[in-house]
Amino acid sequence: MSARKPREERLRLWRAERVVDQMHGMDRKVFLAIRVDEMTYPQIAARFGISVADVEAHFAASLRIMMKAMDEKDPWWWRFRLW
Repeated sequence: MSARKPREERLRLWRAERVVDQMHGMDRKVFLAIRVDEMTYPQIAARFGISVADVEAHFAASLRIMMKAMDEKDPWWWRFRLW
């Protein structure tokens, strides 16, 4: 028998699921491939016919969306923009 998660944790998970549902296109596909399917960047690049750099960019974008929606303070390294 599994212990029931505390209410706050369940709400956080529900909110995260809604954010993923609202992600668009490749950001969502890459996020799910990394977090759910546990694929590597080269595997994802081959699956979707994009470069590893594109995989990195889509994953970074999806993490930004997730962090913003979850009201988490941006870590210091998000302040540096590469593009």
